[in-house]
Amino acid sequence: MSDHSKSHKSAINGWNYSIQLNRWFLKPVGVWPLTLCETTIEKIGCVILYMISCFLICYLLVPCTLGTILVDTDLDMKIRMIGPISFFLMAVAKQYILVARSERITECILHIRADWDRVKLGHEKDREVMLVNAKFGRWLSYVSAAFMYSAGFFYTTLMPLCAKRTEIIDNETVRLLSFPIYRGLLDPRTTPSFEIAQFMQTLAGYAIYTLTIGVCSMAAVFVMHACGQFRILMLKLENLADGKERKSTSGKTSQERLSDIVKYHIRILSFITRTEELLNEIFFVDVIGCTLNICFLGFNMMTEWEHRETLGTMTFSSLLISFTFNIFILCYIGELLAEQCTQVGIKSYMINWYYLPSKDALGLTLIMAMSNATIKLTAGKFMELSLASFCSIVKAAMAYLNLLRTFSV
Repeated sequence: MSDHSKSHKSAINGWNYSIQLNRWFLKPVGVWPLTLCETTIEKIGCVILYMISCFLICYLLVPCTLGTILVDTDLDMKIRMIGPISFFLMAVAKQYILVARSERITECILHIRADWDRVKLGHEKDREVMLVNAKFGRWLSYVSAAFMYSAGFFYTTLMPLCAKRTEIIDNETVRLLSFPIYRGLLDPRTTPSFEIAQFMQTLAGYAIYTLTIGVCSMAAVFVMHACGQFRILMLKLENLADGKERKSTSGKTSQERLSDIVKYHIRILSFITRTEELLNEIFFVDVIGCTLNICFLGFNMMTEWEHRETLGTMTFSSLLISFTFNIFILCYIGELLAEQCTQVGIKSYMINWYYLPSKDALGLTLIMAMSNATIKLTAGKFMELSLASFCSIVKAAMAYLNLLRTFSV
């Protein structure tokens, strides 16, 4: 097998490894871009899955909202249902944005594929850097999936089956579903209806969990890929002065090597700009939604604790951890990306630039200036995602929780 075919096969394997989890999470809910589907059958399957996921989300959102608003229940029950309804609305918004931005998703994924194609077999260090970052992005996706699915299993499967959740209607004891249903649309009190409604709610719940994980996974994979490209750029900078460490640049002048570095830097920044334009609206939905959900989940957890409901306390605790971890991932990768941007400017200063011709050394100031003007991930263009932002989100959620506790007492 020739070196070219080996390099091509290795690039395809690396690209598939990098975006594999994105495909796994986005395809089942039908938001995987149709332009990335290889066959007509695959495209039709994606459209059908999208319609099914829309139906399932509406199956949860509409009856649950009507049941909360129209049914005469106590205030605690209405407060308890604000969290799930906001979570359903988050899913609707994310699904719409992902479908509307499918071209952007395609551009970003094809950009990642092109980056894998550009890595030659001789550059083992570059390939290793890309694999390490792809592996870390996958790890973040796995952890997010583990938290979300386990919390969802507790809430939509275990609690309705194991907990003694009943209410008395017309002198009849009725089992409660995971989410209340407006009985003007469907009455689940009879045995077959209850099981069917519970199964549909469980299925719809897992569709929403998968969509949530898919968004988190896509953000993690895209941002970690950009971080890997920044690290490769820093390796190129280390090689700028003499060009001996990289085979592809050993025959080039320092001016040509600097030109390659500037082009590579611009390519990375364009990818980050695309990623930010794709995800900033979704991040806005996540920041607002997670702040509300952390608040209401904390309230529900305390209520279950006061009633000595062990399973309920465990369920809401796991949901609270899951939502907190999801927003932490988004803020963490935002911090990591901003740090890598700045590190490029520092690396430009720390290399042996004094060995370069004076005109070429002046060219490094352009890289330093571009590194100082970092492109950061934002939530709706108004809030930068960083660890400081994560602390602010948690503080805001706790403040709302204290207010809610005071109001409900």
